[in-house]
Amino acid sequence: MPHQKHLQETRRQFAYAGGLRSAFTWLVALTCAWLSCTVAQAAASATVPFSRIEAVRAQTLDTQASSAVETESPPATGWVDVTLPDDWKLRWPGFDGVVWYRLSWHQARADTPVAFMLDYLNMSGAIYLNGTLLMRDAQLAEPLTRAWNTPRYLLLPASLLHEGTNTLLVRVSGMAMYEAGLGPAAIGAPPLMRARFKDANWTRNDMQWFSLAVSATLGCFFLSMWLMRRRETVYGWFAAMSLAWWVCGYNQVATTTWPFPSTDGWEIANTVSLLVYSASFTVFILRFCDRRWPRYERALSGAVALASVALALTPHARVEDMRSLLTTVQAAHYFATSLIFLVFAWRSGRTDHRILGCCIVVFVIAALHDLLTFLNILGDNFYVAALTSQALMIGMALVLGWHFVANLRRIERFNEDLTHTVEATRLELTRTLQRQYELEVANARLGERLNLAHDLHDGLGGTLVSSIVMLERTPHDVPPQRFLAILKELRDDLRIIIDSATSQQSGETSLAEQIAPMRHRLTRLFEAQGVECRWHASGIDTCVLPSGKCLDLMRVLQEALTNVFKHSRARLVEVTMRYDGSALQLTVHDNGIGFLPLPHAQQGTGTHSMRARASRLGATFDVRSSPGSTLITLHVPLFAVPA
Repeated sequence: MPHQKHLQETRRQFAYAGGLRSAFTWLVALTCAWLSCTVAQAAASATVPFSRIEAVRAQTLDTQASSAVETESPPATGWVDVTLPDDWKLRWPGFDGVVWYRLSWHQARADTPVAFMLDYLNMSGAIYLNGTLLMRDAQLAEPLTRAWNTPRYLLLPASLLHEGTNTLLVRVSGMAMYEAGLGPAAIGAPPLMRARFKDANWTRNDMQWFSLAVSATLGCFFLSMWLMRRRETVYGWFAAMSLAWWVCGYNQVATTTWPFPSTDGWEIANTVSLLVYSASFTVFILRFCDRRWPRYERALSGAVALASVALALTPHARVEDMRSLLTTVQAAHYFATSLIFLVFAWRSGRTDHRILGCCIVVFVIAALHDLLTFLNILGDNFYVAALTSQALMIGMALVLGWHFVANLRRIERFNEDLTHTVEATRLELTRTLQRQYELEVANARLGERLNLAHDLHDGLGGTLVSSIVMLERTPHDVPPQRFLAILKELRDDLRIIIDSATSQQSGETSLAEQIAPMRHRLTRLFEAQGVECRWHASGIDTCVLPSGKCLDLMRVLQEALTNVFKHSRARLVEVTMRYDGSALQLTVHDNGIGFLPLPHAQQGTGTHSMRARASRLGATFDVRSSPGSTLITLHVPLFAVPA
């Protein structure tokens, strides 16, 4: 008993929240409907009126042979005036076949843009403008294309229009028992007709698909819940009701009779699904109210099965009467079930029962409208139950929500504890990463300072040394223009240092482009002092490296040539750069006095700088010297050069 009371209380609380959500949903739906009507009225007010609308009966449709000779032109006589929407059963009872509609209007100017909007034609058809075909459904004979709920929008070609009277011919293939005929039509400015088409397509097509999506989702979800918990039979009956209603709703948007061979087969299946829906709804209400009526439920199931078999065996001539009878009976049973539940819900005092009762009232009103439409009491083919059924289904589905809410609350409490733990761990990790970042920044700054010192030594230092040596050797033979050239060389070296510092994160660059300016400048410097400088380059035009690596190569080469100029007393220096696609090799060879190799600890700043740069390049660096010859070699494997 305590468990039962707790379940009732939770159902009451959750259904109350669900009722509010349903009310909000319907408020939005009514607002959208009002806006749609406003747009439709505005479009209608700007339409060109038809001067005359006529209809004529053509050949009879052979429903048994599943074929018919299609008439491509209407009869010359027999036309009668009609108004739209038109259901030809009222004029030609029992006629199954082709009816032509002729819509005439006056066009003042042929070059004025005009569009045609048709709400529907039932079941299949084609449209002609002044004798020229504009559109045609896929199948104009049995099994017919089911285009009865499809709006049409056509921009009439100016080449087919002419001043004065113009005519639209609409060929309609249909069956009298299925509301065969032509819906409302209008001609007017393309923007207004397009707006009207969008409105009609939204209500007749898009909203229907949305309704089908909701029905399928709820049906599959509760079916899986019932399969996991067979004792909760209310889930199973709700799933059966939702899926049966999905079949009924699909009737609004289906364009073919598949998987049935004829229109009769499809409509019979649709009626059977409606019977299954009504029976499932009744049993669901019983389970929702914690009731079981075994005899009544068995009798109801047997009646549905018997009616389905009888309908399937009914000949074509009697299908309309049988469908009307069964639809009326099931509607009366549905209304009776709903009324009994409304009385029970009011007396029970349970909030969830009353909220569901409100949803049922809305759906009963929509179902009553559709029943009157089906019985041809209302002059339209627009069915609204498929659009309003979601309030009822969602109201029913909210009963299950409480179980999910309870589970979510337990998960939320666990997540809160987990969040506190993760937050504490995150703060500790943040402090650790901050300390690591500060150390990395300090280390990066030291590294940049060291790199800058090397760049100043290898660049500006080399230029200054070579200039000093030149001035010391020939202090009186240096023209003023040479001093200006020296200053420009210092400026160029400074630019190289600045550019390399600001382009460390830039893309890759060609080694040949970087080497060319320095090659020109150093060659002139050597030749000015009587030293022959020979350059041998092979394949470096295709060698592309990051700008920082190019700078390291240039600095190694510049330092090596500066040492030749400063210390070697050579008369010839040869620079060789060779790139073979897998490695880059640089050699600097001079015929100077040479030197004795020193231990690493006693080597000068220039040699240390060249070795440090070679290490960053992942290259091998070698110096060999003897009297009359000094050879410096740098070998850079490509795979060792970071990108």
